[in-house]
Amino acid sequence: MSTTPRPDRDDAAPSLGRRTFLRSAVLGGAVLAGGGLLEACSSSTSSSTSPGGSASPKKGGNLRVGLTGGGSSDTLNPFFGGISAIGTARAQQLYQPLIQLANHATLQDVLAEEIVPNGSTSNWLIKLRKGVSFHSGKPFGADDVIYTLRTILNPKKPLGGALVLSPVDVNGLKKVDDLTVEVPMKSPFGSFPAQLAAFWYFLYIAPDGWTQKDAPNGTGPFKYKSFTPGQQSVFVRNTNYWKAGLPHLDSVTIIDFQDPTAVQNALVSKAIDCTGQLTGTQMKILQNTSGIIAVPSQTGAIEPFTMRTDVAPFKDVNVRQAFRYIVNRPEFISKTLNGFGWVAHDVTSPYDPDFDSSLHREQDIALARSLLKKAGFDNNLTVTLDTSLAVNSSALSMATLFKQQASAAGVTVNLNQVSPSSFFGPNYYTKVPFAQIYYNYSPYLSQVAQTFLPTSPFQETHFNNPTYTKLYSEANKTQSPSVRKEIIYEMQRIDFTEGGYIIPCFVDSLDAYASNLTGWQKGKVGEPLGNFPFEDFSFRS
Repeated sequence: MSTTPRPDRDDAAPSLGRRTFLRSAVLGGAVLAGGGLLEACSSSTSSSTSPGGSASPKKGGNLRVGLTGGGSSDTLNPFFGGISAIGTARAQQLYQPLIQLANHATLQDVLAEEIVPNGSTSNWLIKLRKGVSFHSGKPFGADDVIYTLRTILNPKKPLGGALVLSPVDVNGLKKVDDLTVEVPMKSPFGSFPAQLAAFWYFLYIAPDGWTQKDAPNGTGPFKYKSFTPGQQSVFVRNTNYWKAGLPHLDSVTIIDFQDPTAVQNALVSKAIDCTGQLTGTQMKILQNTSGIIAVPSQTGAIEPFTMRTDVAPFKDVNVRQAFRYIVNRPEFISKTLNGFGWVAHDVTSPYDPDFDSSLHREQDIALARSLLKKAGFDNNLTVTLDTSLAVNSSALSMATLFKQQASAAGVTVNLNQVSPSSFFGPNYYTKVPFAQIYYNYSPYLSQVAQTFLPTSPFQETHFNNPTYTKLYSEANKTQSPSVRKEIIYEMQRIDFTEGGYIIPCFVDSLDAYASNLTGWQKGKVGEPLGNFPFEDFSFRS
């Protein structure tokens, strides 16, 4: 899932995003486990080369971060850390996961040193990092990992992380030694490491026995000082941090803003030092503003049109393919994203090592008309496209542009703009035949698990292809990278020829920094500010 609420690219109306939907489900105690598995690939502990890097980072200073999306119900509970972008920004300072998606979209070990199969993909060993302590001084170890997993997978009240951990046999979790945990599975789960990494913001490790009544107590680079929900949070340097020489800053203050324009003004007036979730229009202005470095990052985030493959007219694959050939992809980037995106071809996860870059599709109106005629439509197909700013600020402009492009193929598209408060309700989102949605980058099998299987929790397309589902299971059984690659290529060809997503482009992440700030990174995942690695930030002067 990993979807960040994003403010408008072209106006000031805030976006709720699918994280807000998940937040309401998590806080309401909904059962989120969907039975999905995620992709396995080798992990890396290296970090991205930072364009904002400095040869000799300066110690000290208070970093002031401005972000939108916060509210009075926000929390520092580690199990709810990722329910919004600003929530993740806070959680990344206090807590750490076992493994996460690094800025270059590969797996990065954090509190785990290694996550490896124990004989087969139905049993795993998590080997933990030595010399790590919580802010309270308590040593980090296996008991904390087992406690965290059991809390998240509590069958009476599963939390957000349960969405990706349903194959885990929680009753079989075993402490091998102080720094090793054995994790048995109920079914082969070859993608376990990538599953953990893709949902790291719901899988922060809490100390054994931690409850909501306790003070925030993590292993992160900064410690809790104060928190006023909907206003600001303050964190101070963890002097016993396990990474030598880090963090550089004395403190981090994260300030809540309700208006994207106010954030921009605060950056220009030097009231804050950095911000993310900017609009394309704002980026154009900030790129020409003295004292500010505006940074677009080419991410794998997607904003697809979703076609339900089990109802008319999209039940006919000819209609689905015709709608894909209607799209002028470069025009989507220039007209709806202010140029901040890159062309996609209806397949997700461009940074996955097994992504098939040979799959291409260009606009072909004549072919679209032919396919529609084959499906029984000849200038007489009318569909309703449900759109909402809950998806993303660019959703309405993308819907409008698709309506215009579809008319060339003889298709009438009626737009139904749904209120942000209703779009993720019971009668929209996964229910309507034709809609839109937004996802940050996930590895390929992670995205499949979330959306394209009969067991997926977010079935926008209701895609149910037995061959595809079997291939997914086979990809999780094998330990051979070459075999997995062949399987995933076959799955992507099915996505390309039969799937229910129209993905015109991948969407950039738009951030901006004061010019005296260093250590920031570009990111491919889609989280603002390069996944909030404030431990690396410092001031030049």
